[in-house]
Amino acid sequence: MKQPTLNGLSSSDFCNLIGEPFLVIDSGGKVIASNSSLESLIPGHEEVLGKYIRDLPGLSSLWNSILSSMENKEYIKDRVRIRDSEYEAAIRPVQTANGPVVAGVLLYEITQYLTIEKELLKRNRELMIINTLSGTFISTYEIEKIFSELLEKVVMITDFSVGWISLIEDGKFILKSYKGISLDLLKKLNEGCFDEIIKPLLESEDPLYIFEKNEIHKVIPLKQERLAFLGIIPLYISNKLSGVIFLGSRSERAFDFDLASMMSLVGNQVSLIIEKVQLFEETKRLSITDPLTGLYNVRFFYLSLSNELERARRYKDTFSLIIFDIDDFKTVNDTYGHQVGDEILRDIAEILLQSSRKTDIVARYGGEEFVIILPKTGMDAAFLLADRIREHINEHMFVVGDIKLRITVSGGISTYPKDGITAKELLYASDMALYKAKAEGKKKVVCYNAEKMLNTRS
Repeated sequence: MKQPTLNGLSSSDFCNLIGEPFLVIDSGGKVIASNSSLESLIPGHEEVLGKYIRDLPGLSSLWNSILSSMENKEYIKDRVRIRDSEYEAAIRPVQTANGPVVAGVLLYEITQYLTIEKELLKRNRELMIINTLSGTFISTYEIEKIFSELLEKVVMITDFSVGWISLIEDGKFILKSYKGISLDLLKKLNEGCFDEIIKPLLESEDPLYIFEKNEIHKVIPLKQERLAFLGIIPLYISNKLSGVIFLGSRSERAFDFDLASMMSLVGNQVSLIIEKVQLFEETKRLSITDPLTGLYNVRFFYLSLSNELERARRYKDTFSLIIFDIDDFKTVNDTYGHQVGDEILRDIAEILLQSSRKTDIVARYGGEEFVIILPKTGMDAAFLLADRIREHINEHMFVVGDIKLRITVSGGISTYPKDGITAKELLYASDMALYKAKAEGKKKVVCYNAEKMLNTRS
């Protein structure tokens, strides 16, 4: 094909003055000029002059944009992929001297910029995930609500419709929060039906587990849930498995590197938040716990007594208060030493916990004194419990090394509102009842009697 000349230069020579790949297309789509940079992009480096752009590998997709540019006489940008590189195509229509409109197409390689753009988008998404999830612990002060809010945000970020979080407690997976599951599956989760399925998977210590659709159908509860995709993210705290997140979808979900990276990042962030929650709970526990016995401390006892008074007043209910004191404990310390005394305090604390109910508040009141708040409990029921505890302790053989001891306790009981309507009045009444028990020979329980303190039982 004969090429037009300009000052002795052919159109191709002229185009070669342009360093970037460049070509000129006529209104029929035929290449009427190009440079060597453009031809080097074509497989086999074959000449493109005189060929139609619709027939050129990698460039054919530009034809519609070129046609639109010439018809509307407007500058257009498009993108094209040639081999493994991305190019931006700048298409500009030109009115020739003899009338026809042609289009000049200049290609700029943008592969590197797209890679940077993709990496920036990935980093921005990671920062969004980190900021969104880390705000959960800050915004939610009630520990029991943290896991629900956390899962809500995880599902939103990952665009899944189903999810649940289970943590390991005493060797079992305990469900902490869930979203998008049926009541039947919820029941199965609470029954621990997935524990045996999960454990073998987690033994491999992989950072992520994906159930294929055929694997989901093998697990009846999951099949009934109509799940098409299910991923399991192990949660590690201090290199120890502490729980799992399940994320699922009822529609098909392509699993690729980006999704795997996002799920792994979510797992890392959730693990950090759970670690903070556990540290917070441990700090809270230590602040309300007596370090020697593990019972509640006196600070928590006063707070609980105030709360119980408020509850009893509001609902016009009753409750009782027991104070126990170890008989002749000073003699034990003086004879055997404080280490033996401390062991006895710990043993008595354990007996009190085992003998009381879950709703009762058991605390170390100070020294060798212990207190128990008995919600919704009248005087008679309180006496039965207190006397059973007294008898249990009196009959128990305390063994510390080679030392064997018998220990007795005395107790005093007061009941709201009969014996007082304030914390001070109830504590005074229990203390007076305890004083009477000591005065009458110890190792007995006395219920407070405001008139004569005669209601003594041993």
